[in-house]
Amino acid sequence: MEPSTASFDADDVQAFLTTFGVAVSTGDLDAIASAYAFPALTVGASSSELVPDPDAVRDAARDAARGYRERGLVAATVHLEHVEEVGDALVWAHVRWSYRDEYANEKESSAVRYLLRRARDGFEVCVVVTEAPDGA
Repeated sequence: MEPSTASFDADDVQAFLTTFGVAVSTGDLDAIASAYAFPALTVGASSSELVPDPDAVRDAARDAARGYRERGLVAATVHLEHVEEVGDALVWAHVRWSYRDEYANEKESSAVRYLLRRARDGFEVCVVVTEAPDGA
């Protein structure tokens, strides 16, 4: 995708993340994969992993969805906490995911930072950084 020179605002980032959250909640593997730039990178406290293509995203999302279902989680809601502009086309989005059961009760949560690149139709995920849980 070609980058846009248009500036962004937090509402644009929130709209992208909300759409992404709906795809995660419904298990729409193609929509999840289409939200990524390739190659992408995932970074955690002890490892980094190259995400080479849409198939790798679909496989990881399928495994995650299976785990969510096994734990009784049926929805993922994203809360945008902070946006930091890195340049004309890049932003860091600091988000909190809330994973909910069938009664809309939060059962789990996670903090993630996404490096997003402005693309023609919105944003694409370039880097995913999973933050350590509180107290870790």
